[in-house]
Amino acid sequence: MTSPPPARPPPPWGAFLLRGWRARWLDLLHNLPPGKRWRRLALWLRSPLKRWLPPVVDARVWNLKLRLHTRGNLSEQRLLLMPQYLDALERETLARELKPGGCFLDIGANIGAYSLWVAARCPDVRIEAFEPDAELCERLRFNLATNRLDHVHLNHLALGDHEGEVRLVSGAGNKGENRVETGGAGVPVPMTTLPAFLERSGIAPIDALKIDVEGHEIPVLRPLFEQTPSARHPRLLICELAPQPQADLMQLLTAHGYRLAARGRMNGIFQRATP
Repeated sequence: MTSPPPARPPPPWGAFLLRGWRARWLDLLHNLPPGKRWRRLALWLRSPLKRWLPPVVDARVWNLKLRLHTRGNLSEQRLLLMPQYLDALERETLARELKPGGCFLDIGANIGAYSLWVAARCPDVRIEAFEPDAELCERLRFNLATNRLDHVHLNHLALGDHEGEVRLVSGAGNKGENRVETGGAGVPVPMTTLPAFLERSGIAPIDALKIDVEGHEIPVLRPLFEQTPSARHPRLLICELAPQPQADLMQLLTAHGYRLAARGRMNGIFQRATP
């Protein structure tokens, strides 16, 4: 039986650069200043451009060379078209709070916007990105290699409240809505607990943690809080609160010493009181 031919490596970055009016339109979007009024203008300007974009675009974002897909993943679209408005408060907080030698966990990394931002701004911070979708991992792996961001460790697995296997169920036309389930249809992916991962990886204190796992936050965070000393819990925690806060999640965070310090458009920024 003959083995299949090896996969052809993707073309290098630059093969899918925009040209002409589309490149100028994208530059215009990228150069709009911050602020709600300008963001509304950006939303209006991006709509016609979206219809004329090819499926894959190479672009410079945050001084990085990124390859981004324009279909089927809202996070990639936002990173390509409106990067200055993408969770700006959260990114500014991370850039301010993370110090050399620290550790940042990006749980539910998707295309890796948070990991890429932190890696570009904080070269001496250890970054652990977790993403169960194999295709998204390949996209992020390409961007990490292109920019030589060797201090980002990509983990193709899910986190939860036990060791084993779960099923990855695809979101309806948006990879940002992928979710994991304990049974049924879907792609099998390995799962571990956060305490077990930290023990195997030799990670002690966590400086900051971002989590966006489509309602699976409590099974990920509860083992961390219950099975590890409080000194190892993240000082800063960013989690999705939209479209409405999860009462159980808020109660869990409050019970373990966190307060809501600030709120972005989609996320809450929680800080842990100093022991």
